[in-house]
Amino acid sequence: MRDRKDYILFVSLLFLLGLEIVFLPFLPLWAKIKLASRKTHAPSSSISVTVLVVNRPQKPPLPDKFLLSQNYPNPFNPVTEIKYTLPKDSHVELVIYNALGQKVKTLVNQFQNAGHQMVQWNSRDDRDNRVASGVYFYKIKAGEFSASKKMMVLK
Repeated sequence: MRDRKDYILFVSLLFLLGLEIVFLPFLPLWAKIKLASRKTHAPSSSISVTVLVVNRPQKPPLPDKFLLSQNYPNPFNPVTEIKYTLPKDSHVELVIYNALGQKVKTLVNQFQNAGHQMVQWNSRDDRDNRVASGVYFYKIKAGEFSASKKMMVLK
């Protein structure tokens, strides 16, 4: 039998290299193989080893369609969060309008990578003035996609 210290060292090395999925099924077989030429010495003191298993976070899969979510919280005071998804890299324009259709604030006007996106609005217009309580609309344009939603500011 291979020595326990070698086994723990080998398993730790596999995890560090990210190869645990490929080699873990063969570890019981590897541990039973004897090495004829290897000499083992009894340790004079015991060694304690702690193995820490770390799960690597996976990137969420790319969305398959454009989506504009309802802001949260709604109604809100003074900050709300707007989430949207992009299935492909696109130029995104996200704008807030008042009930009369006048532009209040441009939140996003840039090229963005595909994926899940989020932006916050702090109830301020483009000149950094607080907006009045009431109903507002937010509209996104990304490539050929366009959508809008309604939200409410309460004071």
